[in-house]
Amino acid sequence: MQSESHKDILIKFGAHLQTLRKKKNLSLRKLALNCNLDHSVIKKYENGDHNPSLISLTELALGLEIPLKDLMDF
Repeated sequence: MQSESHKDILIKFGAHLQTLRKKKNLSLRKLALNCNLDHSVIKKYENGDHNPSLISLTELALGLEIPLKDLMDF
């Protein structure tokens, strides 16, 4: 079970991920193709419904063509 503070972190990260994706003019499906993740999983990250693994974070950064540290700066 997640604490409220953990949920808040996931929601903030998800909003940041969505902002980065939209700045790159990428749809969920296009980002999914760029980073070998399913678009439905990325949507769960953006909604704060799922905690991404380190591997997924790395894939997202690659798919967005940004450094991992920029993805984590939220």
